[in-house]
This record gives sequence, C-alpha cells and structure tokens, in this order.
Amino acid sequence: MSPPEITRSSDRRRPKPDSLRGKKEKPARSSKSYAIWHLSRRELSAAELRKKIIQRGYSEEEADEAMAFVQANNYQSDERYAGMKARSTAHRAGNRKIQMDLRTKGVDDTVVRAQLDTLPPEAERAIEAIEKFRKLAADGVSRELSAKVWRYLGYRGFSGEAIKQALQALAQPR
Repeated sequence: MSPPEITRSSDRRRPKPDSLRGKKEKPARSSKSYAIWHLSRRELSAAELRKKIIQRGYSEEEADEAMAFVQANNYQSDERYAGMKARSTAHRAGNRKIQMDLRTKGVDDTVVRAQLDTLPPEAERAIEAIEKFRKLAADGVSRELSAKVWRYLGYRGFSGEAIKQALQALAQPR
C-alpha cells in the first residue's frame, strides 16, 4: 500500500511536542543557573519560575533548591514582582483584575493586598481610564454612553463604586 498523497500542509505528520513525549532529558547546566537565566530575561513569580524549572527536566528537589537560592540572594521576590505588575497595569485595570491576574501567577493574597494598597485609589484610576469618552460626553452622558462606560470599566475589573464615581466625573464639565 502506498502512502497517502499529501496535498495540504495540515495533512503532514508533525512530531509530537515535548509535553506529549514525556519528561525532557535533564539539561547539562544546573537548575540554579537556569533559574538565573530566566530571571535575567524578565521578572517571574516564584510559582511561574518553579514550574518552568520543572518543565525543563529538573527534579522537584532541584527546583526547590534553585528557588531557595534565587530567593535568598534576592534575585526573585514575589513582592517585587507583584508591585511591578500592579503598577504597570494600574492605569487600565481595577483592583479585581489586578488581584485575579496576580493570583493566577501564584502570588499570595497578602502580598497582592499589600501591593493594591500602594496604588492610587481605584476611583481615580477609573476616571483616568475613561478620559477617552470625554468627547462623547460633551453633550451630556446618555444612557447608551453610561452603559458603554459600565461595560468598559467592568470588563477591566473596576468596582461598581469606582465606576459610579467615574461616571459622575464624566458628567461634570471641565
């Protein structure tokens, strides 16, 4: 029997990705140097970094050892990571979105709450986020515009109270 004719690129057989083949072979360099290499590229939470180390083929003990090393030398800090993430998204995201994003990255809730307390008040950030609606509100805030602003800010994780204050600020002429 002859092999089937390949007419499309999607018909070609692709090799399985490493995640389906099983665990990768252990790399030649140490888990500590691999962790430092990752941290030199960008800031990571402890949970993200540990996961990357294990996915690379290191054992859990080696990953724990590497995590202890980078945290002891202050190369990795969840407080620093959470602060950086919170500050970089604060101008466009509410407290709930920031909190949810940091939780998914494995940052502890007490650290998240501490970082949220350092940010400007959520209502001020909501007012800044809807400045683009200022032209539409020149004739007054219509019901449609109000609904649009609610959806816009609600999707970005702002609380109802912050949205109300932003709408009040939008309704007032400059």
